[in-house]
Amino acid sequence: MYQGGARQTRQGQEDRWQFMQDGETPPCFPGSAAWCCPVAIVTSLVLMALVFFSFDTLEYQEMGINYSWISESIEPVTYPSGRYYLGLGNRFIRFPSVVKSVSFVDDFAEGLNGPALTSRTMDGVTVRLEVSFQYRLKFQDVYNLYITLGDDYEKIFVRMAIEQLTIASTMHNAHNFFNNRTFIGQEMHRMLSTHFSENAFSEVPFFQLRTVHLPTPFENAIQDTQVKQQEIQIAVAEQNQNRVKYQTKVLQAEQAVHVLQNKALGEASAVLANNEAYCNVYKLTQTLQAEAYAQIMEESGWNPSQLLDYMRIRAVRTHPSARTVINL
Repeated sequence: MYQGGARQTRQGQEDRWQFMQDGETPPCFPGSAAWCCPVAIVTSLVLMALVFFSFDTLEYQEMGINYSWISESIEPVTYPSGRYYLGLGNRFIRFPSVVKSVSFVDDFAEGLNGPALTSRTMDGVTVRLEVSFQYRLKFQDVYNLYITLGDDYEKIFVRMAIEQLTIASTMHNAHNFFNNRTFIGQEMHRMLSTHFSENAFSEVPFFQLRTVHLPTPFENAIQDTQVKQQEIQIAVAEQNQNRVKYQTKVLQAEQAVHVLQNKALGEASAVLANNEAYCNVYKLTQTLQAEAYAQIMEESGWNPSQLLDYMRIRAVRTHPSARTVINL
C-alpha cells in the first residue's frame, strides 16, 4: 500500500506539472482545499492586522512625533491630535499639548513634584519657598526636546526649576521676602520663563509664589518692627492732623485780625469823613455868618464894639432861658 500511495503521489505531481507547462490552471487535487482556504483567511487577517497597526492616534490633549522601531529613526515633524497612517512598525511618541503643573509645597495631598524649596537669602537667612508653576511644550520644538532631553524631560524640568528658583532666592534679602513678595515672585517668574524658553523648549505662562517661610525669630522681629512702624505712622498722622488743626486756627485768627483791621479802617474812614464834613459845614457856616455880620456892620454903620454888643444880646436872646444866668 505504501508503494501504491507513492506512485499515486508521483502521478499527481506529474499531471500538475503537465498542466502548468500547458498554461492551464490545475484543478484542485484531492486534499488541496483543506489548506487553500485557511491560508487565504490567515493571509487576509495578517494584511488587515498590518494595515490596522500602521495607524496611530493622538488624543485631543496630545501631540507627537513619528518613531519607526524598524529603522530606529524619528521623523522631525510634530503632529497635532488626530488619527494618522504612519506605516508598518511606526508609532507616536506622545507629549502633552496642554499646560502641565509643577509644585513644590509641603502639602503632599496635592500630588507634588517635591517639598518646599530650601535656600538662603542674599544676607544669609534660611528661607523655604512653597511655589508652583505651569509650563507648556512648544509645538514646533517637540523633536528638539526629545533628541535633547529624551523621555525623562519632566525630571530634568524639575531639576531646572529647583536650580533657577534657588538662585533667584539668593538675589534678594530677607526683608524683601517679607515686605515685597509680589516683586520677588515676578522676578522668579521672569528668570524661570527665560531659562525654560532657552533650554527646555517650553514656556512658563504662570507662576505662583505661595508661601515664604523664614526663621521664627526673624519673622517675630520683622513683625515687631512692622508694629513699631505702624505706631510711628499713626504718630506721624496724628502730628500732621494736629498741625493742620493748629494751622487752621492760625489762619482763622489771621482772618479775624484782617476783619478787625478792615472794620477799624472802615470806622476810621467814617470818622474822618464825618469830621471833614462837619468841619467843612462849620467852616462854611462861620464864613457865611462872618459875611452876614460884615454886611450888618456896613449897612448899620456900626463899629466892632457895637457889633460885639449886638452879638452878646442876640446870644442871650437865643439861649434857652432855663440855662441862662445873668450877673447884674
